[in-house]
Amino acid sequence: MSFTKDCWECGRTVFIEEQVCSKCGYDFASHPQVMPKCPYCEKELHLHDFFTTTLDKKGRKRVVGFIGEKRGSYMKMWYCPLCGKILGFSDADRKL
Repeated sequence: MSFTKDCWECGRTVFIEEQVCSKCGYDFASHPQVMPKCPYCEKELHLHDFFTTTLDKKGRKRVVGFIGEKRGSYMKMWYCPLCGKILGFSDADRKL
């Protein structure tokens, strides 16, 4: 599993580590991006702070696990990895 983002110009899906879109040449680093902050410690949070990764044989980052608590197979408790305060829950009610 790897994380992707959509290009703001052409809409193409690119890996989150890429800084320039290979289709239209949009430079993600040239435009300021607002990063979410923890409401308790006021430090910037990044998506990769909530997951553990490892490098595969080809040198690509692979997501290995979720940092937080799980309840069942779908509900997760998200907490700030910097201060430890609870940020919220993902609530996916999947009754099959």
